[in-house]
Amino acid sequence: SSSIIRSNRPERKMKLVVALCLAAPAAGFGFGKKGAKAAPKAQKRSSSGAQYPSVALPWTTTPLDGSLVGDVGFDPLGFSKYAPGAWWVGDEGDGSLKIFREAELMHGRIAQLACLGWVFPEIAHFPGKDGAFGKMNPFEAVDAIPNAGWYQILAFMASLEVYRVNKLKDPAYVPGDLSLGQGPGRWNPFGFDYTPEEYAEKQLQEIKHCRLAMLGIVGLAAKSSGAGDVGVLQQVGESFSSPEYTSLAGFYFPEGI
Repeated sequence: SSSIIRSNRPERKMKLVVALCLAAPAAGFGFGKKGAKAAPKAQKRSSSGAQYPSVALPWTTTPLDGSLVGDVGFDPLGFSKYAPGAWWVGDEGDGSLKIFREAELMHGRIAQLACLGWVFPEIAHFPGKDGAFGKMNPFEAVDAIPNAGWYQILAFMASLEVYRVNKLKDPAYVPGDLSLGQGPGRWNPFGFDYTPEEYAEKQLQEIKHCRLAMLGIVGLAAKSSGAGDVGVLQQVGESFSSPEYTSLAGFYFPEGI
């Protein structure tokens, strides 16, 4: 409130700091009035020495204060007790969990693309030498990629990682921000113009889809493991068909058992 802002007493200043931390979703992503939306600002601290009740695990407490989008206090391994920077290049961190949120968004977005790519060859695929793009099982496709193709893939991945790690060291960098979407100076090919409430909801939807995709790709990989050159969609379709022997009255087991 205005009385808190005007006060100079230390204890009230502490309350103001806590209030600003809890308002991080709005401050961290630059929500403004409709028609005057700006690019995201730096995220505030989301983990501290204090303990908060966990929504996901009500019988526990967590250092997570709920300021991150999608934060429900789920941290059974206690990762939020630490606030690392890019330690492999000497960055000691800025007291936020931006490196963890960056990793979650990065892996979640890749997992969403991977889920689509896992089933896409069964729908359509690009022409290529010796059917390199025609493998239905991605595990089989690994051997179909020529060495030159692997060199290109690895070089592209390494360049993206170098670029991402350097961006993480910028104190003003917001995890996952690719300079896309609404806001001045940002590439917005689809003309997005969300209100702050709609934008917050879209951010929550993204993190939920990221987490679901990371679980989904594990399931797809398990389904394809040892299946030969048979796609997941075909396997799922066969799950809803009945073998011929089930139509025979009293024949409960296939031959040979």
